[in-house]
Amino acid sequence: MKGRNIIAISVKVALLASAASCGVTVAADKGDTIKLDRIEVTGSRIKRTEIEGPAPIQVLTAEDIQDKGFPNIYEAIQSLTAATGTIQGQGITNSFTPNAETVNLRGLGPNRTLVLLNGRRVANYPRAFNSQNNVFNLSTIPTSAVARIEIVTGGKSAVYGSDAMAGVVNIITKKNVEHTTVTALASTTDQGGADNRKFTITGGASTESFSWTYSVDYSKQDMLLGNERDWLDSVDDGPATDTQPLYSRVNSRSVMAWTIAGGSQYVHPNEFINGACDQWTEYDLSLRPDRGYYCGKDTTGDSSYINERENVSIYNNFQWDLSDDHQVFGDLLYWNSDSANQGGLGPSWRSDNSPIDNLAYGRFFLDETAENRPLYLQRTFTPSEIGGDNKGHFEDDMYFVAAGMKGIVLEEIAYEVAFSHSKSKNSESEILVAADKARDYFLGARLDANDPLYSPDWQRFWRPLDQAGRDAILESNDSTADASVTTLTASLSGAIMELSAGDLGFAAVVEYGSEDYRISAHPRTLDESKGWGNGLTATEGSGERDRYGVALEFEVPITEQVKANIAGRYDYYDDNTDVDGAFTYQIGIEYRPTDDLLVRGSYGTSFRAPDIHQVNAGPSGSYSGITDDHLELLCQDYISAGRTNDGALTEQCDPDSAGRLRASQTIFIERTGNTKLKEETGFSATVGFAWEVAEGLDWTFDAYRIRIEDQVESWNLTDFFKNEAACRRGTANVTAERCDEIISRVDRFPGTNPTNGYSVDKIRTTYVNQSFNELTGIETNVIYKYDAGSWGEFTANMRYNHVLEVIRQEFPGDPINKEYRDDFDNDDLRSKVDNTFTWHKNAWRVSLQQIRYGSTWNAEDPNGQVENRAVLGGRLKPWLIYNAGVTYDINDAHSLRFGVNNLRDTRARNDGSWDSGRPWFNREVYPTTIAVMGRSFSLQYTGRF
Repeated sequence: MKGRNIIAISVKVALLASAASCGVTVAADKGDTIKLDRIEVTGSRIKRTEIEGPAPIQVLTAEDIQDKGFPNIYEAIQSLTAATGTIQGQGITNSFTPNAETVNLRGLGPNRTLVLLNGRRVANYPRAFNSQNNVFNLSTIPTSAVARIEIVTGGKSAVYGSDAMAGVVNIITKKNVEHTTVTALASTTDQGGADNRKFTITGGASTESFSWTYSVDYSKQDMLLGNERDWLDSVDDGPATDTQPLYSRVNSRSVMAWTIAGGSQYVHPNEFINGACDQWTEYDLSLRPDRGYYCGKDTTGDSSYINERENVSIYNNFQWDLSDDHQVFGDLLYWNSDSANQGGLGPSWRSDNSPIDNLAYGRFFLDETAENRPLYLQRTFTPSEIGGDNKGHFEDDMYFVAAGMKGIVLEEIAYEVAFSHSKSKNSESEILVAADKARDYFLGARLDANDPLYSPDWQRFWRPLDQAGRDAILESNDSTADASVTTLTASLSGAIMELSAGDLGFAAVVEYGSEDYRISAHPRTLDESKGWGNGLTATEGSGERDRYGVALEFEVPITEQVKANIAGRYDYYDDNTDVDGAFTYQIGIEYRPTDDLLVRGSYGTSFRAPDIHQVNAGPSGSYSGITDDHLELLCQDYISAGRTNDGALTEQCDPDSAGRLRASQTIFIERTGNTKLKEETGFSATVGFAWEVAEGLDWTFDAYRIRIEDQVESWNLTDFFKNEAACRRGTANVTAERCDEIISRVDRFPGTNPTNGYSVDKIRTTYVNQSFNELTGIETNVIYKYDAGSWGEFTANMRYNHVLEVIRQEFPGDPINKEYRDDFDNDDLRSKVDNTFTWHKNAWRVSLQQIRYGSTWNAEDPNGQVENRAVLGGRLKPWLIYNAGVTYDINDAHSLRFGVNNLRDTRARNDGSWDSGRPWFNREVYPTTIAVMGRSFSLQYTGRF
């Protein structure tokens, strides 16, 4: 293209600082034309002179990350317009991976994005994301080591093999750095809390034949608790406070006794010990209407949303030129993180979580001290009662080592032979209540072989825990996990012959890889005869597998204006599944009718082996909140009919709102791995253009479609319980066989249970190959640069992604949902915008970033089966965030940057449908770190020596 387009120029200029080892050379003529040798760009193994190719690529440089105000890599990647899917992170303290950060490209799942470090695979986080998937932890990559990040969306299995179905994120580190750069950053928030300090040093040295680059990165982040925000410290802070029943806006039941003798009610604490609640400074005598008194506390603000973290990383890279044509190279990265979060006030114990056979009505023991009345006890232990440490602690380590030899043979054929190994380890610990020990300590010995009859020690239960009590019932819940990946690759690339329209390029790769993982829970966690007082469960598993791959790629010049890229790959998996092998291919076309315009298109098939945990997971458990459609319909019928004769429904149904439940529903999920899984398959297609519209103005536009068949998932709980309710009423739009299977997987308490009758006890599920998922959308990027002379240089970089259609079929034979994009079950964003505006003049540089999160559903299903709740359903308005920064170059070697993130101090969207559950917004859709942190300020010094 004439002068190359702006996108390519921007990337190439950035490559100057970091990619000289890739063969990048620059020569500027009078017209500012930038000329490059061939470099390898993510998405192809054939080196090329153009950044833009048959498939769209997005590049984030180190300067981009700084301009946008991101203090780490994961926030920068999560801000991508292609990252429209839901994720979990540190903001969800009770998840299975609360110290890991991921990205979900195109909403296809964080496990379907392949993350590479310098083009090589890195070990996944050792614990299973959402107890199900193997994902990469983006927080392991230090910003100081990163030169740029290349992102290609869509399937790239024909180049990289399995996992690259939604896209590839290739993190490329700095090389050939000869000067020393020091940065020091401090940040705080407008409302206080979540302070962050960071120090980095990057440098290197070189001789005529040897170069060495290093970086050291240290950061410390303070925890942010809900009580540090005035909108997250009270049960009355929710958006539905005015319409919520009073019984749902009361203190947590911290120390409580509940009976159903003479009706469902709490037993007044003073019945056991006069002034019982006064013994705790944290608790007050509290009242729940229609139930009675207990010792309670408003615990809304006692959980963390940003972890306490202390990270240290060391990165080294070297290259030794054996001769002009042969080099030895190596990379080493080590990362360590000590972190903590806080899931609430302290550990808890419930009598129904204790291993007691034959509980009365599924929940109660019999109190021998009060005429065998059914009783349920619940207690939360304060920090002072457990010795002061009420946090969960995490220690994570990850290392990556790569070494190899590369060079030129046969005059112009590039070769590389490389070995890489990466391992990640995690250990977790927290103080919890041992359920069986607490049963013995508070209830004593069982008095009847047939009935759950006990004589509780009320002096122990209704008094603060002392040292003897701590020794009797507390234990440290210690667990470990590790994962590793080893890869051997050998490749050749170059031009093998000259055709009339240009050189015929090729690349050939052979690859061997091995992968293993292990998750080991504390022995008590999955032992039903012991357990934890809060009912904590876990997922366990271990396994290993080998894989072999061979790939071939050609770049064929058809005419001077048309070029084709053709690639094929065969992968073979040696493991205990039915996968075996798979062949994938891709075809790309580049058409350049003029120097200023590239018209492009690509089509490729995709392949993905099941996650190693989905195959090898042991019997595992988890808890999940659900909408219990069946119970809600029972309540709707019951209240609408004016009935009061069913104790279970009277207990659970809101008498003032037909179909509404008094309490949210949380169920236990029992899940195992499945060795009979087969591979996911599919295709990815793009068509678009890259056009230099005018001098300084570039525009790219691409339409995309991605389809996945035999998608491996666990059951979708929302669909599952909708179908279950419909199956029970004979209105289901699924087959009779499917209804039988759904109902057989649900255990509900019998209706004779007076407090939890008809509700779900647990469901049993596994991983299955579901039917298909197809996504269609567009993504466009406009970059405009304007040199205003004495007024400085202005740049606008505007990127927009819009999902046009999502088609989904959960199982063969089910109805095909062609409107899934707008379905209530789909929390993924329909659109996302990332606009960055910069002004640069002399020593000053000012940047402003706007991120727009498109609309998503609120908390109520507009097509729900309970009419008076369905009317609340609707979509929330888009959420806009602005980040601003000002950089001043003191001189050529020293600079200061002042940044303000979330400039307008806006909060994530919610509305009155969100009537339960702090922080009253969807933490899987909106970035919790930004939403809860609010406006933040940072000051960074950079010095070059």
